[in-house]
Amino acid sequence: MTTTVHIERSLFGLTAEGSTVVWTDLPMGPTGAVHVADGTALFISNAQEHDATLTLQVSDRTSAHVGEGFVLVGSWPFSSCLGELVLDTPNAGGSIDFRLEPYTAYTMRVWRKGGESAQERFHGELRGVTPKTGLEDYLIEFVPAGSPHAVTPHTQSRSR
Repeated sequence: MTTTVHIERSLFGLTAEGSTVVWTDLPMGPTGAVHVADGTALFISNAQEHDATLTLQVSDRTSAHVGEGFVLVGSWPFSSCLGELVLDTPNAGGSIDFRLEPYTAYTMRVWRKGGESAQERFHGELRGVTPKTGLEDYLIEFVPAGSPHAVTPHTQSRSR
C-alpha cells in the first residue's frame, strides 16, 4: 500500500489501534531517527513541512534491497495490537487502508530514500516552492516474528 504523508514539523507517527503508547510521547530527537515502542512509531524527518511517499508492506522475510537509493534506517519489534494502523501528523491523522494480523509480533524495518539530503534540498532548490514534494520516500516492511531474519533483542538495530 502506498500513500502520501504530509510531514509537519519534521514529524509523523504510525500507531496500531489499541497501543497504549501515544506517538508524541516517544523521544523527539535526533533528526532522521525512528523511535518505536509497543505498536507505536515516531518518525523524525531531516526536513520540515513537506509531502513524502510512504509505502507499507508485509513480507514473509526481510528484504535485502527495496529499491535504488533506499537506505535501511533500522529494525524494531512492533506489536500489531488490534491490527488497524493509524497515520498521524501534528495536526491530522486517521486510519489508513492497511492492516496487520491482530495481536501479532512483527519486525518493523524502515527504509528511507532522500532523507540524508532532505534538509539541504528543503532550504535550497525547494525554497519558496509550495507544496514541497519529492524530498524523501519511506518504505516500512513488517515481517512476522518467527519469519527468517526477524528481530530479536540481540539483533535489534538502533536509530541513525
